[in-house]
Amino acid sequence: MHKNARLNHLQHCIGAAAISFTTLFSGTSAAADKELLDILLKNGAINEQQYDALSQKGGDLGGNDLLQILKKNGAITKDQYNTLSKKQSVAVTTAAPPAKAEEKDAGHVKLGANGLELKSSDGDFKAKIGGRIQVDSQVNWNDPNGPPGTDLANGVGFRRTRLYTEGTLFKDYDYRFEYDFSRNNGGTQGITDAFLKYVYFKPFAISIGQRAEPKSMESVISNNYLTFIERPLPNNAFIEQGSNSKYQLGLQAETYDEVFDLPYTIRGGITTESVGAPGPGNSSDNSQGKSNNPGGTNANGTNINRNAFSSNTSYQLVGRGTILPYKDQDGNLIHTGVWGSWRSVNNNFNPDGAVRTGGWAFQSQPDSNVDRTNWINTGNLTTAKTATSPREVNNVAMFGAELAGVFGPTHLEAEYMQAQISGKGYGGNDTLRGFYTAGGWFLTGESRPYDEKIGTWNRLIPKQNFLFGNGWGAWEIAARYDLMDMNTKHIRGGSLNTGTLALNWYLTPRVRLMTDWVHVFGTQTDSASSCKFPAQGSNASIVCFNGLSPDIWETRVQVDF
Repeated sequence: MHKNARLNHLQHCIGAAAISFTTLFSGTSAAADKELLDILLKNGAINEQQYDALSQKGGDLGGNDLLQILKKNGAITKDQYNTLSKKQSVAVTTAAPPAKAEEKDAGHVKLGANGLELKSSDGDFKAKIGGRIQVDSQVNWNDPNGPPGTDLANGVGFRRTRLYTEGTLFKDYDYRFEYDFSRNNGGTQGITDAFLKYVYFKPFAISIGQRAEPKSMESVISNNYLTFIERPLPNNAFIEQGSNSKYQLGLQAETYDEVFDLPYTIRGGITTESVGAPGPGNSSDNSQGKSNNPGGTNANGTNINRNAFSSNTSYQLVGRGTILPYKDQDGNLIHTGVWGSWRSVNNNFNPDGAVRTGGWAFQSQPDSNVDRTNWINTGNLTTAKTATSPREVNNVAMFGAELAGVFGPTHLEAEYMQAQISGKGYGGNDTLRGFYTAGGWFLTGESRPYDEKIGTWNRLIPKQNFLFGNGWGAWEIAARYDLMDMNTKHIRGGSLNTGTLALNWYLTPRVRLMTDWVHVFGTQTDSASSCKFPAQGSNASIVCFNGLSPDIWETRVQVDF
């Protein structure tokens, strides 16, 4: 059937299904709901996954959910969606029975797969409590040529154990607070999200507080939806790790919409640093990036990534934009995006010239999940003034480009990232670079979903659940290659490239088993330096990992609610 003719037929079927939206949204019977959904499924206006989701809504078919699905599937136009949405609001207002005096202020409580949800009767106040648990394991086949003390450790541990609350206050304010009990050393370092968002002008919104900065498709995405157990090397080095933790305190603005029916997103703002995040490493033995100390506090116990000794925190201007140049009714799409940032770095020195606070560093483990020893590490890019070749990083300019696509059960993704270091002792050639490319295929026929509001991947819904369902869930295979090069004229942070094969089993939308095989192709560091262990309990200098090529087997069991 011709595409336009099919569209007209679907729209006719919707009208012919005896749908009066005044009746539909004022509360139909369960039998009428099922009859309507059966007709829409039969005529191809919705798929089986959407049919199952709407069947569980009950009553009003999920309010506006049905209209949004019909618009997404092309069964109704955007203008028809707007018209019907207005009729829906009028119908609900007109048909709503008068509330009894004793029920006027009654709220609603619901406990289910989405966690504990609470809502006032007028919808102006909402609250939800949820969380996630991710349990990881790691088994290694270490390089037999590695120096003593460089072997990756086998083990099992909690990767993330988070609780959060989010909701709405006074209708126009959204909030979210999340704490990770496995993050860093606890305390304030466990805070991830802690922000308030003003949404009166939605889709435009302004948020203040700590939240993830808008950098990279793979870092903006929730870790609940990752294809691989660990994010790629460039994401770890530039966005996720150490002093440059992606959770930043500041002010951000965002919006999303469509231009010529092409969805786009824009988000940006000004941020400082993460609350309680570890610093870039202490000032001892960090010239030329030889120290592998992950940072935290200096000799006097002060967190060296926070202000102290009359010192300011650093600040950053950051922004990201995405657009889908192509999408169709079957979920096939092409995603493009760019992001950039400019950070002014704070530096503060002791009277003897040693670094007291400030500086900046980049580091990453070799895509390992339990043993997270940094195999590449710039060390603090600001050195002591008494060093042989003293250097002082004043600002860091970063850039990233994104390309991704969905074509039936196949999804592809690639990103390029760089960081330009500027300051005393640094030149135009001091640019750190990284990239990754990845692809996946759902053996059970699902397509990877996309969130048009934030410009990244969304939660996968298996066609049939394994738990409490009548199928085997969703199965996915994937592969990735990533590279991070932090060797420049004045920086010897190391270069690392890895390959990963993944197998994922989605038992339900919220329960998943993951297993990855990671091969380290090799590490290149400053061969002119010697391998050494600075002090008891400290990691080896990155030179010790030069040329090593281990294999790593990782697994994860994750549940979120």
